[in-house]
Amino acid sequence: MKYYLLPLILFFAFFQLKAQDTVELSNGDKIVGSVKQLNNGVLEIETPYSESNFMMDWESVVNFTSTSTYMINMANGKRITGQITMKEGSITILTDEGETMQYNHLQMVYLKSVNSGFWDRISLSLDGGYTLSKANDNKQLTLRGNASYLSEKINPDVYFNFVNSKLDDGTSQISTKRNNYGANLRVFFVRSWFGIAGADYLTNDEQSLELRSTYKIGVGNFLIRNHKMYLSTSLGSAWNNENYDIQDQENLSTTEGYLSIDYQAFGLSDFTATTGVQAFHGLNDSNRTRINFNIDLKFDLPKDFYIGAGYTLNYDSNPQVDDIPNSDYVIQTTVGWSL
Repeated sequence: MKYYLLPLILFFAFFQLKAQDTVELSNGDKIVGSVKQLNNGVLEIETPYSESNFMMDWESVVNFTSTSTYMINMANGKRITGQITMKEGSITILTDEGETMQYNHLQMVYLKSVNSGFWDRISLSLDGGYTLSKANDNKQLTLRGNASYLSEKINPDVYFNFVNSKLDDGTSQISTKRNNYGANLRVFFVRSWFGIAGADYLTNDEQSLELRSTYKIGVGNFLIRNHKMYLSTSLGSAWNNENYDIQDQENLSTTEGYLSIDYQAFGLSDFTATTGVQAFHGLNDSNRTRINFNIDLKFDLPKDFYIGAGYTLNYDSNPQVDDIPNSDYVIQTTVGWSL
């Protein structure tokens, strides 16, 4: 035997010992490696013989064996920690408490190794766009991003959406901005129920808002959650404080009840659609209702890049300052990257 081959043999032997997961697809193909996660209907597996991880439609998986321990989320909202095997589309879960459970594999909507580090549980996206028009020297810069962390008990997230424009009409230069940013924290209860607390901040020159700060707390439920989509709703109360960049205009504070609905569809090839609407109704001003609506489309590109398109609308049925519009909207097209 040629001894110089020994390091190569040991190298492959090491990966064979490390790669404990086997995935078989409906066309008979088998892939041996390390399953990273199941999310949004896509199973991701890392192998020693490919620079890029394999991505496969969860519907096409028929058999799956592993010795790893996973954090598992089911469509009915149940969260389980344990080991999993799958045969002919039927999964068996052995929990850490020694209980055995059986489900159809399409009932499993999320899978992540409990040995994964902090960064393995982070989802991140960042995109931007720039527009330059010769007419009136019109310039617009857009930056958007969000990040979230998911565990068995909590799901914090942060987000921002900045739009800055400059227009030169020959006699003066007009600058406008619309900056929105905030954070949420979800705490999971039994089944599909969760508590939520959040803070949202908006600066909007179109509506003369120097800063609108909205703090909310409520309870929510995942009405639908499967490998193709999710639909969640929450309701609660909010405290709203508004500062206007208008001379002698006093700060305004209101207490509101709110209802939020969020929907995401990801069971489409290389395409994800996300939409949400939040309605705030005044408790100490029953004549006022505010609505925030957004829809975002994402078209996947190679190497985790994507093309994005978004529409955001803010509506106020009873603006608290005279001579300002009751609505404002933004349409954005961007190029981004996700983790």
